[in-house]
Amino acid sequence: MKKRSSSFTVIGLLFVVIGISLVDDNKFLRYGFLLLGMAFLFYSIFTMFKKR
Repeated sequence: MKKRSSSFTVIGLLFVVIGISLVDDNKFLRYGFLLLGMAFLFYSIFTMFKKR
């Protein structure tokens, strides 16, 4: 289970970095990547606190 949580963290960080790097492109695409990345990060943080 720990491996799954860390992979969600890595995927979330990757989506956030992609969303930040899309500065002048489509705003819907940029915020979609940011929201998806934050959702993955919050899910991984929630599962870490839930296990304790």
